[in-house]
Amino acid sequence: MAEIESESEPKPPEDGRVARLKTMAQALIEQGSDRLETERAHRPTVRIAFDFYQRDRSFAGSLLAGGLAVKLFLWLLPASLTVVVLVGSIASRVDRPPEELAEESGLPAALAGMVGDAVASSEQARLYLGALGVVLMIWAGVGVVKALRLVSRLAWRMEPPAHVNMVRASLGVVVYVVSLLLLIRGMDFLQGGPFLTDVLVLVAGVAILMAILIVLFESLPHPDVIPWSGMLPGAVLMTAGMLGTRVATIVYFAPKLESAGELYGGLGMAGVFLAWLYILSRILVGAIALNATWWQRREVADEGSGSQVDLT
Repeated sequence: MAEIESESEPKPPEDGRVARLKTMAQALIEQGSDRLETERAHRPTVRIAFDFYQRDRSFAGSLLAGGLAVKLFLWLLPASLTVVVLVGSIASRVDRPPEELAEESGLPAALAGMVGDAVASSEQARLYLGALGVVLMIWAGVGVVKALRLVSRLAWRMEPPAHVNMVRASLGVVVYVVSLLLLIRGMDFLQGGPFLTDVLVLVAGVAILMAILIVLFESLPHPDVIPWSGMLPGAVLMTAGMLGTRVATIVYFAPKLESAGELYGGLGMAGVFLAWLYILSRILVGAIALNATWWQRREVADEGSGSQVDLT
């Protein structure tokens, strides 16, 4: 009975200081919301950022990025197997730790080194493993293409487009990935000289990278009226994201491979690869959504009254 009476007793009123803090916090939230709405109405950059956030949430960009990361991981495994079997130079470097390969050439090279270590133990089956790797790579590439096309279709709010040749599109994934890896490796090879040369190499590499990304975005579903310049905002975002991810690979992900491998084995390394791929996928999904948002705001500005600002 004492417990029941204690539970039924009214709670003491809140301390005056706590109540004041809650009131101040609520006032700050309302003030911030009003300020955001004011800035959104008068500043195109804030309006684009808000619309970009809403569009990304409308088609669950974070969730789609997770699915795309898994598709890319499933593609990287047979792709690494194929490269290791067909290119002996990579197989000869598998005695190096994965973290060193990651720091020098990126996480895909580290994955190729790990796969090459496994292939080296079954030398007689290299031909069969290579053929299996090609088949699985094309199959997994179809999944990557479907995921990318779904993201682009949802971002642009389009109906399902006409059927495409998925095998050819899957081979296109190989071309894009190889082009990006060769570009990054070439930039690393050419840098390290005079400062002016390094700057020119960086500028040229960024320009080529943006061109590759623009071609990629144009190959995905989007309204036919969109010119190549409509893909430029996403290419800028993706380029900045890839350069930042490259730094994060050297500083964080490459050392993490060693510690994760020691603590959790192959499962820990797979987690590191998936986390790295999720970051890249999240940036890629955001880049596609940014292209759609930018073009929509541009059309609104072109068709609106004089009070609206042209974003060009």
